Amino acid sequence: MESSTEPVRFVRSAEKQRRRIPVAAIMALSFGALVLLSIGGVLALTVWANVRNTLDLLGAQSTLLVDAMEDSLRAEMGQAEGAVNGVSRLYADSEFEIDDNRMTAALSGALAGARPATAMLICTPDVVCRGVARQADGRIEPLLAEAEKTPQMRAALAERSKSEGLVWGSFVTNEHGLFANVSMPLVRDGVAQGWVIAAVELHKLSEITRDLSSRFGTHAFILDGEDRIIADQRLADRPVGSDGIRPLMPLSAYGDPVLAAYPSRQAGDQFGNGRTRDVELSEINVDGEDRNWWNGDGYVAITRQISGYGAEPWTIGAYFQGSEIGREVERVVGSAMLGLGAMAAAVIVAILLGRRLSRPIGQIAGQATRVANFDLDDVEPLPRSRVKELDEQALAFNAMLVGLRAFSTYIPRSLVAKLVRSGEIGVAEPHEAIVTVMFTDIVGFTTLSEELDVTVASDLLNRHFALLCRAIDAHGGTVDKFLGDGMMAFFGAPDRLKGHAAAAVRAAIQIRHDIAADNKAAAAEGRPALRVRIGIHTGPVVVGNIGASDRVNYTIIGDTVNVSQRLEGMGKELAPQEETAIAISAETASRLDERFEVTSAGLHRLRGRGEPVEVFLVGDVGESVALRQQAGAA
Repeated sequence: MESSTEPVRFVRSAEKQRRRIPVAAIMALSFGALVLLSIGGVLALTVWANVRNTLDLLGAQSTLLVDAMEDSLRAEMGQAEGAVNGVSRLYADSEFEIDDNRMTAALSGALAGARPATAMLICTPDVVCRGVARQADGRIEPLLAEAEKTPQMRAALAERSKSEGLVWGSFVTNEHGLFANVSMPLVRDGVAQGWVIAAVELHKLSEITRDLSSRFGTHAFILDGEDRIIADQRLADRPVGSDGIRPLMPLSAYGDPVLAAYPSRQAGDQFGNGRTRDVELSEINVDGEDRNWWNGDGYVAITRQISGYGAEPWTIGAYFQGSEIGREVERVVGSAMLGLGAMAAAVIVAILLGRRLSRPIGQIAGQATRVANFDLDDVEPLPRSRVKELDEQALAFNAMLVGLRAFSTYIPRSLVAKLVRSGEIGVAEPHEAIVTVMFTDIVGFTTLSEELDVTVASDLLNRHFALLCRAIDAHGGTVDKFLGDGMMAFFGAPDRLKGHAAAAVRAAIQIRHDIAADNKAAAAEGRPALRVRIGIHTGPVVVGNIGASDRVNYTIIGDTVNVSQRLEGMGKELAPQEETAIAISAETASRLDERFEVTSAGLHRLRGRGEPVEVFLVGDVGESVALRQQAGAA
């Protein structure tokens, strides 16, 4: 009687010594206090994030504004470029001659399609220009051919004669205004016989700045370099020359105090310039004093330099008053100070508690990841825990590990790992797919096994299959089943393997080299050498779980499987002396590139097929090792 009760007392004593604490109690006590301590910290983090987001938003909006401005500008100027390009091509194709009616029609059509351009001219080396111009009411009227008298234009034509291709020239001024101009040579039979020129009035560019200023609530502008005005909303709203303002005026004389102070700007580093690419955000203080840009007197300038429209880069951008976002920044910065103390305490508590709880959870997560990848040999049993739920989880995990290891010897681990990694619902359901199938077989193994001890024959076969499986796995294939001394594998499922035909052939080449190396070792160890036949075919199959309700296999069925098996058998006939004969179908060979050395063995009738099949043999090419290294790198 006493002997029967003693173990019970021992168990109960062990239960008392191993008192376990529910994780719910730990969470309730610990995180309840943590929330109280974290209120200030959360507030501070939120406020800081608001400051950062405000400045980042400024950077992002700045990039958006300048991108929109550049897109609009290039779209306008691009129309002029397209017009001169089109006329140049028409002339090269002999669609018109200089000074004939077709020339006027070509220029009129080009000017009609280039809205920003106000005139299209064709000038010849004798400095005589003719063309068409857009009138104030929109009509396009021809211009009489006459020798150019304007010194600026004559200088521009002389400068143009030194360049080839599309060129934006210097600004030209006449009684109608200030113009940018783009030109293209008129070339026929390799000889330049003149130039086609499109003139763009700068007043058109000021309309762009006015529209963008209205859309973004800023003051947009375009500068020639950094010190002369090209376009501005003031120029768009007033006739040229009114109030004494005009394009190309120095900024100091333009009458805008913010632009006048632009050359003395200071680049800002708090706007998140890393997110604004090549946009410069800078601070401008109109009174020249160094102060914070958000104090009400400062301004923020957003600019970018673009090239291609003259000798000097243009500066496009806009400015706005810093106080527009300064008040929000000051408010959130003030609020951030309220939670700093609580945040520090909360961080300390969270770190200590997190480290305490994360240690066993991290162990569980690491081992579970290995199970998910079906790396059962690397999984270690989880240690027991004083936390009730964690302890129960460790017990269940360890029991599951024992069961998985027991069953894993009967199923292909690589296949299960692929199915688990795919994460797709219904991936194992039967469906049609194009795959590449491989069959292998050992030549004369039945006769060889009769001469060997059962254990020796079994060890020899296991060693051979391990060699095959390594090659198949290395190239992304799936081992389906072992058939006596043969093996069936396929490439392209369940993984959607690109180039599965090439992968199968690379795997076969690796098998050939591995068998050659193993046979050399076998000779030294007194083991029998093996010769192998391999058949490979690419085609449609049905792949998925196939079988009865209580016993299924993930496998493939279809005529492609039969053809692959027949090709394996052809190796005995086509390459009887080869240590490893690799026979592939024409369908597989057609999917290989020039790195593979294949030789046609002619048309052959395969058992069970009416039409003959062209068979290819894969040679023992020198780059096989390189192909294997490429597969490993991929």
